[in-house]
Amino acid sequence: MNKTACFILILLGTFESLYSQKNDYIWLQGYESNDVIDSATYGFRYGGTLLNFNTSPICVTYDSIQMNFNRTNTSYSDNNGNLLFYSDGLYISDSLNQMIQNSNGMNQGYIDEVWDPTILTLGYTNQQGIIALQDIANTNFYYLIYSYDDSVPGSGGANVYTPQILTAYLDISANAGVGNVIYLNKPILNGDLGEEITAVKHGNGKDRWILIQKRNTNCYYPILLTDTGFQIMLNLTCGGGEVSDTDIASVSFSPDGSKFAHFAIIGGLNIYDFDRCTSELSNPIYYPLDIWDDSSWLSNGVAFSPNSRFLYVSASKVLLQFDMWASNAPASVDTVGRYDGFQLPFGSYFDKEQLAPDGKIYISCGNTEADYHVISNPNGKGDSCNFEQHALRLPTLSACVPNYPNYRLGALTGSACDTITGLNETARSSLDQILKVFPNPATDITTIDYGFTDWNKGQPALEICNALGQTVYTQYLPMYSVTISVILPHPFRGILPHP
Repeated sequence: MNKTACFILILLGTFESLYSQKNDYIWLQGYESNDVIDSATYGFRYGGTLLNFNTSPICVTYDSIQMNFNRTNTSYSDNNGNLLFYSDGLYISDSLNQMIQNSNGMNQGYIDEVWDPTILTLGYTNQQGIIALQDIANTNFYYLIYSYDDSVPGSGGANVYTPQILTAYLDISANAGVGNVIYLNKPILNGDLGEEITAVKHGNGKDRWILIQKRNTNCYYPILLTDTGFQIMLNLTCGGGEVSDTDIASVSFSPDGSKFAHFAIIGGLNIYDFDRCTSELSNPIYYPLDIWDDSSWLSNGVAFSPNSRFLYVSASKVLLQFDMWASNAPASVDTVGRYDGFQLPFGSYFDKEQLAPDGKIYISCGNTEADYHVISNPNGKGDSCNFEQHALRLPTLSACVPNYPNYRLGALTGSACDTITGLNETARSSLDQILKVFPNPATDITTIDYGFTDWNKGQPALEICNALGQTVYTQYLPMYSVTISVILPHPFRGILPHP
């Protein structure tokens, strides 16, 4: 029997753009990049690690980058998944690991000059302290938005706080494609602020919202990035429990942009409905999370599942799951992981989380460790989420995961602020140019790249047919992932997707 398979993608919605959106496909991390200590002697290695999501499964390799990533970490790839630049909050490097012109001196001030000069060699320490967003008006230009720390006035340098959110403006096409920073450390917002930064697409499918917490309150500053730059909204959006200026926190928008979560060690967990048209936070849910069984290391993180149903909360030695579709979300809490005591070389606790392009959630260890914890099926309820501790061994020590918003979110279909039109016939005729199925025809396994999908306009379905055109398998593709590998056993019985 002919085992060749053909593939039909039935897309239940339309698309925002006619190209892949693989801006988070290359992850970089690493620590003490200039140190030559290796695993043969000490059981762990210093240096750089690269995670490449352009392959399935992901490719994890040692990398010769010289940058040190402490807690501040982001990188940005082009729409085809090729690395453009990355930053640790101190400077910006290009894809050839060279410092981009005029980028040195980010966050320059009290922290690196007085409080802790070792930051200059170890990387900036603000958690979720930087993101990168493309300029809407010019695709060759990029904003890096980052939080700046300084000495608390009157403390004599004993304490630090975040008084500013800053931005750098990068022209990646300058200097023959090497790049040049037009300006650095330009203030966007001033005040007593949270250091955690994330963003979400506006309901119009074009602009972006950024929420910055006002410390010692339950309020947030909405910042709108449009084609003319940053706009600070006049009215703060408030609700939930207060978060103090000494609190370590984590933030996340759900992939569909409808929820916003803020988890602080002391302040607890706040979950909100988010209006992508107005930036209003509503229907706050507060959960105190007074569950610490070890206060010696207060790691924390939050991330939503690809289908936006489950919120995962990392709390040092426990991993919790909340069901956002439940009538009582706090009552739905389920402990899906407890620290198993593993150390390499320190405790592998549960810290910052990041939803990845492969649909999995990767969790750093808080301490500098040589592995990630992985939630392989975050859309699964309870134990079916398949959480595995220290599941991904890294070639070097790592202190964090990179910080990314959901770059693949589209317009809020049907809303008053949706200004993105549907896919026209000209665009439809170009579909074959952007959909990648390889190999095709296939006999055993094939990979489908559907990274161009606008998830807000419907979940795509996959149909597999034989050479006679007969449908032999149908399934929905994992939401907010971008690739899936499908195993094709003879003769198409028991076909299993392999994310």
